Amino acid sequence: MIKVIKSDKNIIHYECECGTKGMCTIKPAKKDAAIVFDVRCPVCLETERMTLVQYSSDEVRDKLVEGLNDIDLSWVPTFNEELGD
Repeated sequence: MIKVIKSDKNIIHYECECGTKGMCTIKPAKKDAAIVFDVRCPVCLETERMTLVQYSSDEVRDKLVEGLNDIDLSWVPTFNEELGD
């Protein structure tokens, strides 16, 4: 299982249950969107599909999260998988 440690704009820092820490860069989606992307551990090749909500205000966030099962999701590619500290 892969767990997100933090996200900063389009950089995702994660830790895999195998102990590997890494980061990846995702292509940013349009403003205010639910983004779906895959993260793959470069050591054990564990892959996890994740959803990230990108929003400009708390009100927009609440609407996106509330309707997550009913909205069009933006699928984005994952770039630049790297090992981290």
